[in-house]
Amino acid sequence: MEERFALESHDPGISSAPFDVVTVSDLCVDLVLRGNVRPHFGQQEQIVGSYCLELGGSANIFAAQVAKLGLSTSVIGYAGTDLFGDYVIQRLTECGVDVSLVRRTAAIPTGLGVALAEPDDRAILTILGTIDATQPHDLPSAPGNLCRHWHVASPFLLRSLRSSWRDLLSRAQAAGVTTSLDPNWDTDKEWGWIIDLLPSVNVFLPNEAEAKALTGATNVADSALQLARVGPLVVIKRGPQGALAARGTEITEIGALPVPTADGIPVDTVGAGDNFDAGFIAGWISRRPLSDCLALGSLCASSSLACAGGIAGQYRGRLPEET
Repeated sequence: MEERFALESHDPGISSAPFDVVTVSDLCVDLVLRGNVRPHFGQQEQIVGSYCLELGGSANIFAAQVAKLGLSTSVIGYAGTDLFGDYVIQRLTECGVDVSLVRRTAAIPTGLGVALAEPDDRAILTILGTIDATQPHDLPSAPGNLCRHWHVASPFLLRSLRSSWRDLLSRAQAAGVTTSLDPNWDTDKEWGWIIDLLPSVNVFLPNEAEAKALTGATNVADSALQLARVGPLVVIKRGPQGALAARGTEITEIGALPVPTADGIPVDTVGAGDNFDAGFIAGWISRRPLSDCLALGSLCASSSLACAGGIAGQYRGRLPEET
């Protein structure tokens, strides 16, 4: 009979925390357009191939995939009292994510991202709306009473919280809560303050372009080792080249899994990195070997490529043990 690993139970030291994982939500809807998506100005109309309306936001995609892997997951944030707000609450709930910490507001519209998706790349237009509505006073004063792992996604979009992350992450670690951070891309290219957060981060999850921008290195391995010297386990996502992890001076690599479509071509890449994060962190907080964490991250990323948006193709199940 095929053996599979199950995610392990809570750390006994903080077993009273109600959630395994909590993250601040960048609540928004993604409208993904595929096909001939490069616009032509001068009032030229063009026909695109298809569209998909789906729950968006890096933190939401991450939380939905973590929940589908069987971990209790909650998000903190705001949604508008509009149709898109109703939709994001519905989709999070359907995915198994707790929304009791999400507040509704009529003052701000629910965030919207429009993704122009090609098979191996995308451009994104974002209306912040409720994405940046969470304020420092919305963060928990005692993270250890809420969760056993805290994940930060889209810190450059959550601008109101920029000055609060270092204190929150430090308090989380002091309380025995592990932490992870995916920086995503900085539209203002002001990367320096992310480096200041890394001593309070257990797992750092940039993609290759972000890692190189943070370090100035031209080689991905050099970027990983440079970031690892600051303290965290560094996991760099490389798309079709797989991923690598750096701990101290050691590097572990994994290749990308095949895309589970008939022709092996991604439907689109929206959310693949966030789903990788979810798989990796689910394995890591369950104290699995690094190779298993990388494999589960890769499996979640690959699975998501078979459907439009970051949610519909998410992986449900467990990763087989190495034989």
